[in-house]
Amino acid sequence: MTAARGAQGGEATGTPHAVTYVEVRVGARLPAVRFVNDLLETALAAVGVDAGVAHDLTLGVAELVANVCEHEYGPGGGEVGVRLDVGADALILTVTSDGGPFDLEGALREAAERDPLEALDEGGLGLPMLVALFDEVRHRHEAGRGNTITLRRAR
Repeated sequence: MTAARGAQGGEATGTPHAVTYVEVRVGARLPAVRFVNDLLETALAAVGVDAGVAHDLTLGVAELVANVCEHEYGPGGGEVGVRLDVGADALILTVTSDGGPFDLEGALREAAERDPLEALDEGGLGLPMLVALFDEVRHRHEAGRGNTITLRRAR
């Protein structure tokens, strides 16, 4: 499933000649969000990514890792993977987990139908925020392999 804003052709999940700069798999616990964000900020600074774009990328990965912790695994835990690929024209963040399938498009439709100010205590603002911040948001679930969400942002 895909939610795209201004996506411009090319490979669905990346750009030609992208290089993986960070790839980590951590326990799906909320403290992992800070660890992953610190690692991501360091990598983005090392490759010269603009501070505003870096902010959006770390916000996006924080949202996704927190969602995995809260909605996919809950107290039982599991693992979450994060990968940053850097291409000449785009940055690609991939978050993987072993949770069950979910309907990204349905979640986005549901969020769009609610008044965000009346539903603040219920959450549900993160996925629409990702669609607003990124050029492409993709979700794929494969039996036995779990969920893969890919965020693409032009440099």
